[in-house]
Order: sequence, then structure tokens, then C-alpha cells
Amino acid sequence: MNQEIAQVSDRKKWIDNLRWITILIVVVFHVFYYYNNIGQTAMFSRLPANPSMEGAKASITFAGIFQYAVYQWFMLLLFVVSGICAKYTLKQKTLGQFLKARVRKILVPSTLGVFVIQWIGGWIITSRFLVGEEAEKIPVVVKYIISVASGTGALWFCHVLFVACLVLALIKLIDRKCRIEALGEKANIIFTAAFVVVMIGAAQILNIKMVPTYRFGYDTMAFLAGYYIFSSEKVLSQLKKFGWICLVIGAGFWVWHFIKFYGQLYSDAAVQNNWISIVHAWFSVMGILGVSQTVLEFENKFSNYMCKTNWGIYVNHILVMIVLNVLLEPVAASIPVAVIYLIELVVTISVSVGLWELLKRVPVIKFILYGL
Repeated sequence: MNQEIAQVSDRKKWIDNLRWITILIVVVFHVFYYYNNIGQTAMFSRLPANPSMEGAKASITFAGIFQYAVYQWFMLLLFVVSGICAKYTLKQKTLGQFLKARVRKILVPSTLGVFVIQWIGGWIITSRFLVGEEAEKIPVVVKYIISVASGTGALWFCHVLFVACLVLALIKLIDRKCRIEALGEKANIIFTAAFVVVMIGAAQILNIKMVPTYRFGYDTMAFLAGYYIFSSEKVLSQLKKFGWICLVIGAGFWVWHFIKFYGQLYSDAAVQNNWISIVHAWFSVMGILGVSQTVLEFENKFSNYMCKTNWGIYVNHILVMIVLNVLLEPVAASIPVAVIYLIELVVTISVSVGLWELLKRVPVIKFILYGL
């Protein structure tokens, strides 16, 4: 994740800072996710049972509000930012160099890394559901394959991002005279806002029903929008001026989104592909990109360290969190859920950073796990 932004870190510190802050939000989201009570049975259930939306509203908790507040936009933001960074990278690298770096940086950790290391988290997850005599009859090889699929975790982002990079490469091979890039440079904030119509359409195609995080149409379009539209200095300048207005619009649609859907699983197609949810997410991203240019344009020792470490946190945090949840489970009933959240957050980030600092120095492991 850091490699593509290395080219722009001297120009736009806010992009670097926005990346690691968003990844920390992802970590917080997953802390709540494992005790989620919104529309499904939590893997480590501690919160009250969720009543049916047909009868009564779901119990409203801080964890539930937070999940509903960030889910529709935080990964969308990462795809858009990745597209912006790809634009800067391709100003200094050939298309072949760009794709080679993508294979190493995002494809290797999300494939080889899962088969070698991340499957352990999947094994722990599947062992909670594959129980009984019938489960014991399942061959170990089959259980391993299931564990690999379950162990992908947050690395689904890398799979979709790599596909988006391939689509971009294909477009650039076809559009050798860069006509689309020239059009993108002419875009303004009105065009960017209107592009939400395209995003609504993209959300309806190329989705994997069994795994709702894989939204190839929607996320690829977000990446391309980052590359062709949001990388424009004209668009960024206008967003910087009107970012707060975009945030207000995004917040207004979030209230509508919350009232209409809270109690349903936020990743259900009926929720995340609904036009209300997408308008909320799109204007939120526009607003965040605008406001961040002022609020996040800073540099200090901590921010520089987080810019170098955020990829390790992202790759490590799910496996660390799953193991920690298993260790906490025997005593979880006697601990206030707020304390569990705090323990999980502090320990997950600390251990993830520690593993990053350790394993990035081990030649073979650093390649398999982090693409270094």
C-alpha cells in the first residue's frame, strides 16, 4: 500500500496521512465486527440478540452506529486514493513496471501469503462451525482449502485492487493517446458529484453474491475515478474549497441510510447497493478528500512512522484479532464489552506493529506476507 504513495509523499502529505488513518478505522471496525449484532450472529457473540426488523428496531449500540457510520465509505475511499496514487506512480514508471510492482506488493501477499500464513485464521474460524461427526469426516485437505478461503480476511481488497489495476492497464493500452486522461483533467466538482450516477450503476454489476465484499464493478470504478477524476488538480482544488458542503450532504444521506436500514447487515446487497447508501458514500468520500487537504497536511515522527507501518497493520490485524478473540473467549462473559473492545484495539495494533517490525526483516517471510 505504501509503494504507490511513495511517489507523492513529498507533494501531498495529506494522502499519506489519510491512508493510515483510514486503515486504523478499518481496524476499529473489525474490533466491533467480531461482536457485531447487526443482522447476523456474531462470531464472538456478546451483544444482545438482534430482533427482526419486521417486528422492532434492532438494539442501537455504539458499535452498531460506528459500523453503519463507516462501512459504506471507508473501503471506497481506499480504492479512490489508490487510483489517485496510481496516477502519480505512472508519471514516473512504465505500465510494465507498475504492474510488476502490483504483482509483488498486493497479489503475492493476498495469494501466496494466504496459502502459507493467513489460512491459520481461516482454520480457527471454520473450526467454530465445522463441528460434529459429519465435520470430522471432511478430509484435512478440504478443510485447508476452506480455511484458505476463510483466511483471506481483509486481503480481499488486494484481489479487487489488482483486478482494477489490470483494467486500468487495458484502458491505457487502448487509449494510447490519453484522451480519457485529458477529459479527466477537464472535470470539475459538478461532474464529480454527478458521477455518483455511474457509481450507482456500477454497484449493480460484477458482484459476488456469496462474498459481498467482492464488488468488482463498484470498486474498480472507484479506482478509475481516483485515477482519472480525483487526481485532477482542478477537482482537488474545488473539493478543498467545498469539502465541508460535501460532508454535510454525505451526512444527511447517512441519516436517511441509518433510519432506513439499521438492523440489516450493512453488507447485504439491498443495503450497500441501494442508491441512498451510494450517494452517502460518494459525497462522504468527496468531502473527506476535500477537508483532508487542509486538516491532514502535516508531518511529524509519528505520522511518518505510520505511513511506513500501515501496510503491516492492515495485513496482520485480522489474524491477530482472531487469535486474541479466542484467547479472550473463556473470560469474555465476565468482562464489560467496552473493556474487550479496548483490549482488542490496543493489543491488535501493538502486536500487528510488532510482527511487522520483526517479520519485515525475515527475507522469505517478508516477501510472502508483505510483498517486500
